[in-house]
Amino acid sequence: MGIKIRELKVEPFNLALKEPFIIATGRKDAANNVLVRIILEDGTVGYGEVAPSPYTTGDTQQTCLAVLDHIRWAVEGQDIAKWRSLLSKTRKLIRSNVGAHSGLELAVLDALTKTMGIPLYEFFGGAITSVETDLTLSLGTPDETFNAARKAVDQGFKLIKVKVGQGVSVDAERILRVREAGPDCEISLDANQAYSPKDAVELVRRVNADGVEIGLLEQPVRRDDIEGLKYVREHCPVAVAADESCFTPEDAIRLIRADAVDVINIKLAKCGIVGAMDIAGICRSANKGLMIGCMMESKIGLAASAHFACGSGDFLHHDLDSIYLLRPFDCKGGFKLDGPRFSVDGIEKGTDLEFNP
Repeated sequence: MGIKIRELKVEPFNLALKEPFIIATGRKDAANNVLVRIILEDGTVGYGEVAPSPYTTGDTQQTCLAVLDHIRWAVEGQDIAKWRSLLSKTRKLIRSNVGAHSGLELAVLDALTKTMGIPLYEFFGGAITSVETDLTLSLGTPDETFNAARKAVDQGFKLIKVKVGQGVSVDAERILRVREAGPDCEISLDANQAYSPKDAVELVRRVNADGVEIGLLEQPVRRDDIEGLKYVREHCPVAVAADESCFTPEDAIRLIRADAVDVINIKLAKCGIVGAMDIAGICRSANKGLMIGCMMESKIGLAASAHFACGSGDFLHHDLDSIYLLRPFDCKGGFKLDGPRFSVDGIEKGTDLEFNP
């Protein structure tokens, strides 16, 4: 018999960005997140965070608060050791609210592994203790993109992801400026569904002709355009990744059967821990590459992603850069940062997060 959950506590968690972040689907000036806490009968606290995205997941801060309050009755009083059956039940109660449920899952597993006396990354397999992230550059002018890339290189980033979606000519010029700022950095692109299949291919071909190799092209076309993803993959010499096209294990199977992608971007905010484990297993079985991504989570939500990536050790691409975009606040534990490198070495129980809102 495990320890019972005394309380599910949820509240608004509003975070300021260092500067506006702009992608093809809109501009973000602040992160209006939700803090989730699972409090056990012995006083153990597990932390989770929801980073809502109306465009991507369909969640808002208000809907997440309402949804989590709605399922409080199904969580409180339950045995934390029976986490699988608990989360299966709650997922059925709020099947379409993926963001809200992901925050609950993170808090439950943080509390569970704290009671077990093991770090969260060991729960996931304990394969490695550190990963290196890229840094994402938002949309902007070629000069703004150059300056942002130069700053990233000066801060030690070797992997730079460029948001695109301003048209082939403008984006091609921006990518060339990134190469100018970081001659030795690896460049990936993320269109957030902004391109047609033919324009996505044209963009890659144009920058290739100018001597710039692209390491990864993420979600070049609409999320439902599986044939478009396949077209891009077949017509340009770069690995193609699905992000918005993959929320569930069923989505992963569909993409793989269509032979439409090389890589799938797993974000815990899209699929939760349980879905992430299933998608990762499907990709491994199909010899598809894995990417770990993030929304606009703070250190609290990002800790689970870092532990998941380290525990598995199977991810080829790491996009865990939201912590560099948000203004810092006092929060202990989770992981250690050394430039672009996340380390979970030394974490003792769960995520070791300590935070007083």
